[in-house]
Amino acid sequence: CPKTAVGRHLEEATHTHLSLLSGVVNRQRLELRELRRAVEELSGSRDGTLLWKLTDFSQRLQEAKTRTSGSLELFSPAFYSHNYGYRLQVSAFPNGNGSGEGFHLSIYIRVLPGEYDGLLEWPFPYRVSFSLLDQSDPALTKPQHITETFIPDPTWKNFQRPRPGALGSVRGGCLDESMLGFGYPKFISHEEMKKRNYIRDNAIFIKASIDVVQKILNS
Repeated sequence: CPKTAVGRHLEEATHTHLSLLSGVVNRQRLELRELRRAVEELSGSRDGTLLWKLTDFSQRLQEAKTRTSGSLELFSPAFYSHNYGYRLQVSAFPNGNGSGEGFHLSIYIRVLPGEYDGLLEWPFPYRVSFSLLDQSDPALTKPQHITETFIPDPTWKNFQRPRPGALGSVRGGCLDESMLGFGYPKFISHEEMKKRNYIRDNAIFIKASIDVVQKILNS
């Protein structure tokens, strides 16, 4: 029947067009993901120092306090320990987590899958320092930054080479131990943050430093 044949042809043509469109959308999605990754790589620090500004801090803290499930974790831009080095990321819990939940700012660092992992020494070996910067005017008073430093233990799973794609599994709730952040659940109490200008213009600055030079000197 000619009418049936025409209908079948239209149905097959529609199916073909939908398949083609689906393929185009998937390719564009992959290209967009790669473009975002490239922008992140270009904009991230490559000198072992991250200076991370968290704006709207009071709103973020209030949001964290009123969450009904899970703790609010904020993620910094990725940065590198040095050129062609380790790819890292800092995270912060405005209302704390673990032993610091409800009364502290918690800060952690994790190693992300990077472009040069196959060329690097594992586990990650460098000294890490966190600072919450005092934004007081240095002309009026000496700033009193809060700083904590640690050297990774070679046995810690947090600093072994991460699996490709592991970041997505962490955010999805999978407990990949190589991607769990290490840091300080009680970095600073909320009360202590109010005593000086750690919060100014409703923003805080968190600094992370990777001491590559010290490791080289000690080698």
